[in-house]
Amino acid sequence: MRFFDYLFFKYYNWAKKVGDGDIPATTSVTCISLVVTLYFMDFVMAYYFFIAPPTNFNGIYKYIFPSIFLFMFILLYCTFVFKDKDKQIMEKYREVWTGKKHLGAILFPIVSIIAFGIELYIKMLINRGVL
Repeated sequence: MRFFDYLFFKYYNWAKKVGDGDIPATTSVTCISLVVTLYFMDFVMAYYFFIAPPTNFNGIYKYIFPSIFLFMFILLYCTFVFKDKDKQIMEKYREVWTGKKHLGAILFPIVSIIAFGIELYIKMLINRGVL
């Protein structure tokens, strides 16, 4: 959970710096939820591409990922923002994380995007018959 506190702190400060001073807590929760959903999509895509391809697409798949995003948003919002917990997190870690250690907050979304691209590239090679 400390990693999510770190991400919340970094994205909260980023949201304030780019001019979203009204609702930086909601912006940071949205960013974290979006990236966690992307990680889940990477996992599901890798599973279906390389292990067990789905046999029946009955239309329910288009509702799974938005539902996961909404669930993660509500869960993280209740964890970080509800009852002014965002202020407590900001005060608790202000001296520890201010001005340094940006690498984790930057790599967290980049790794999921790179994994997504690699999976698509490998699947393309499989469909061409190269692999």
